[in-house]
Amino acid sequence: MNSIQSFLTVGILSVTILSLSSCSTPPVETETSPTPEATVSPQPTSEPQKQTLSPADTVPVTIYQVDTQCSELVPRQITVAKEQALERAIAEVLAQQSSSDFTLNYRVKVEPDQQVVTIDFRVPTNSDRTFNSLSSCEQLALFGSLRKTITSNPNWQINQVIFTERGEEITL
Repeated sequence: MNSIQSFLTVGILSVTILSLSSCSTPPVETETSPTPEATVSPQPTSEPQKQTLSPADTVPVTIYQVDTQCSELVPRQITVAKEQALERAIAEVLAQQSSSDFTLNYRVKVEPDQQVVTIDFRVPTNSDRTFNSLSSCEQLALFGSLRKTITSNPNWQINQVIFTERGEEITL
């Protein structure tokens, strides 16, 4: 009787360990675009990507995020790669906004001679939410944070940020 119990215990323990060791997360697929504009789908990560950049290859950037009372935008200093600093700052702001019920893909178009940045959002067609369903707090967190981050950095010399969805200007 004891041998049957010990055999079952060892068997159950072995199956449990085997099943736990085979668990893994599915690979994340990213969409690539043949256009010269940047297409980015921000994904929140638990750890930042580790890059080997020297201090000469980085630049400090101030990004803005909504405070806990959703009443104002609070600055936060980050360091990004000097190459494509604007696009990387935008990705960082959007990574803070992402949620499971409202995912965004987007393209950034910079027109330095007109001092304009256009962010063209692509909400998946199967999304449960639209821009019109965002609360005023969510709108401030998304649009306000992006606008303030982009226009407040003097190195970029951008005076206007335009938000579009699939080429059509977003009106809320």
